[in-house]
Amino acid sequence: MSALPVAAVLAACQPAQAQVPGPAADAATARQREIGQQALLEIAFARKLLSERQPEMACRLLKGSLPDADTEAERVRLLARCSSALREREAAEGYYRRAIALAPDDPTVKVELAGLYLAMGRSQDSSAMLSAAAGQSAGAQRDQLETAAAQLRANDPAALAANVVNAANKAKPWSLQVYMGLTWDDNINAGPVSRSVPAIIGGIPVTFDLVEDAMPHKSAGAAMGLNASYGIPLDGRFSLLFQGAWFGTGYVERQDYNNDTTTLAAALVYTGKAWAASLQPNVRYTRLDGRLQESAPGVTGRMARSVTDTVSLTATGGYAKRTVHTDANRNADAWQGGFGALAQLTPQLQVGGEYLWQREQASAAVYSRRLSGPSAYLQYRIAPDLLLGANLSYTDVHYDQTMALFAEPRTDRQTVVSLSALWDISRYVGRNMVVRAQYTNIDNPSNIAYSDFRRNMFSLGVQMQF
Repeated sequence: MSALPVAAVLAACQPAQAQVPGPAADAATARQREIGQQALLEIAFARKLLSERQPEMACRLLKGSLPDADTEAERVRLLARCSSALREREAAEGYYRRAIALAPDDPTVKVELAGLYLAMGRSQDSSAMLSAAAGQSAGAQRDQLETAAAQLRANDPAALAANVVNAANKAKPWSLQVYMGLTWDDNINAGPVSRSVPAIIGGIPVTFDLVEDAMPHKSAGAAMGLNASYGIPLDGRFSLLFQGAWFGTGYVERQDYNNDTTTLAAALVYTGKAWAASLQPNVRYTRLDGRLQESAPGVTGRMARSVTDTVSLTATGGYAKRTVHTDANRNADAWQGGFGALAQLTPQLQVGGEYLWQREQASAAVYSRRLSGPSAYLQYRIAPDLLLGANLSYTDVHYDQTMALFAEPRTDRQTVVSLSALWDISRYVGRNMVVRAQYTNIDNPSNIAYSDFRRNMFSLGVQMQF
């Protein structure tokens, strides 16, 4: 099994609902959150595989996983462990060196590399690495490492294994991410490009002029997000993952557009030698100005299979029942399906793509619609602590029936482009922290003038991992 199957099927706290035009259409941000959650679960599975003495499967899982700045150091460290277990010691040394570059202040990585050097008969290198780890430790752990280093310098490695085991941190089944940042949005209400809206009344063409409040509003603001997960291994193939996420944005000029989204999910995940799959019941709640707007319980299924060590194929399907509490005519049953692929072109470069279809059957036929289109992304690590990303998606939206005052059903063709950068500053602040910057452009041309809008968003913040 390549690393990607699990990456592709991990339940990422997203209900079966495609990106739709409007204020919530930040596909790139949602994708980045999903990648982070996928990475956390992949690491949990890799630890489980290593504990079950399946290092080959653990290595395959990790080699094709999605790059994520928050977890990259741990991913590389686990790659070193499984490579060492497979007696690929030169590869393991390289991974440990990368892990040290990513997390230079973590002494446990140096301790593990010292153990590898000892197994390779390089006692002097092992002693030097233990001394470096001792310099970054305190208390009893520091004394223990200094003793081990002294034993190696005296050519007495007998007790090193116990020292390494005691010094290493134990894996925890839970994870918590906290994001805080600032944002700028030049169209928080998805207002139209033009004030004039052509329409038809009694077969006669007319033009309406929209009121000022319907036009685009810009504002600075602040954003905060919480993301928690807890994994429970069931046996050699199945595990449970529980997740909860909350993300909110508050604006300075227009507080009536303050919004937040809460998502809860539980996933049953299967991991086999060639296939991986997950089944995820979930529910999402969306609020605007403190009032509940939508709730959408649903279920999502994902499958993935490796084609080669660097290429994997994925498939997804799901259903959601959306309730719009402000307008019952918009309540809808939504079905979704899609397929995709992921390729690790180099250790630093990963590309992927997906094509999705979605059908929404609304209570009022005028709101029923079909959505389809491709998306692609690229992630490139230009330095151990700097990850760049680019996302592009296109969605073709067709409504079933013509709305009153217009000559034909609404058709949108939405394009979303997003650029992001993640800078790992853990070495400077002494904790797992990254700075995240992102720019997103949404272009939504429509044959209905008041739905034809453009939107630019920029955000800058810090994200901490616990």
